[in-house]
Amino acid sequence: MSHPGCTTGGGGYVDAAVLHHRGGRYVDFSYLSCPACGRRALPGHAEGVSCAACGGPAPERVYRLLLSVATHDRVFPVVLFDRAARTLLGCPADELARLVAAHRGAARAAADALQGEMCRLALREPARDGAEHLRAVSVVPLRDGFRPVVDAVLARLTAMLRCARRNASMCSVVVLQQQVHQLYPS
Repeated sequence: MSHPGCTTGGGGYVDAAVLHHRGGRYVDFSYLSCPACGRRALPGHAEGVSCAACGGPAPERVYRLLLSVATHDRVFPVVLFDRAARTLLGCPADELARLVAAHRGAARAAADALQGEMCRLALREPARDGAEHLRAVSVVPLRDGFRPVVDAVLARLTAMLRCARRNASMCSVVVLQQQVHQLYPS
């Protein structure tokens, strides 16, 4: 199946706006993958344990973002894997996963920050038989002043911190402040 703007070699750029994250849940943006063989770790695979498929190094968390994007004439799903997704998100998948796990609302903030972002995407046909979504192999944000999604998440957490300072006990404020500082030291 061929899609306009796609190639199997080079080229195939299309300008599009991100409509929304298509994951079933907001935290559905990454998975564990073996750096040696590239296979996805089985569900329940303990982090830090070597790859069950090849015996290689422990699987690492990598991005898999499923987005709906819109061009001037159509809307379609696109999948962004680790390298392309890092351009938009601004940090490794394990860092964003820790941030999402530690702070309620961080996943929603990340999804909201992606919405409406204008990008130039280099699209490719699905790499594997049975894969149904186009793959973005390169992403270039088009908006002047683009800031990665992690910056928007941290800004929202900082705003929550300011609000907590005004409305909650200092104990919870200090804990939140320490968690943000541990993840992203100044």
